[in-house]
Amino acid sequence: MSPIKYTEKGWGLHDAVRVAGHLLAEVNGVWLADDATAVQAIIDGYTLAHAIARRQADCLAIAKSLRDKAISGISQGEMAGWPLKLVEARAFAASPATAQTPMLSAEAASRGVTVAELVGKVVGNSARFAGLEAAIGGTDGRHRDALARLTNFEDVASYDLTAGWPAV
Repeated sequence: MSPIKYTEKGWGLHDAVRVAGHLLAEVNGVWLADDATAVQAIIDGYTLAHAIARRQADCLAIAKSLRDKAISGISQGEMAGWPLKLVEARAFAASPATAQTPMLSAEAASRGVTVAELVGKVVGNSARFAGLEAAIGGTDGRHRDALARLTNFEDVASYDLTAGWPAV
């Protein structure tokens, strides 16, 4: 291990060193690397844009996790039917007497409820999901926009990604 000139740039830098197959460690206040030349080049080449992109990726991962949690237990097949159900439900809500609702009518008959009852469930579920998605998407965008405006590594590293997410 050889000493290097270390500049703190956040955990993304450490990941970049690790992904490149190198070791970087602080020992008694001195930063050491297994290949000083290669690691120094990674440190010197790691820009603020890299640090921001890394933190934005962390933000996207939080949003994905919340979205996945929101739909856990729901099959892809069921989700694939949601757009059609919602189109039919909106048409029924606008004009119950003339709306074409073949999917909802078949489901309501199988379920033993009226189309109007099923429309109420579809519209309610859609509103809840849309509200949750808007909150997740808005929080994700707010954090990524804020990160994009930061101008130094310290602020990027210390930016709190945990604030404001909806409960799922």
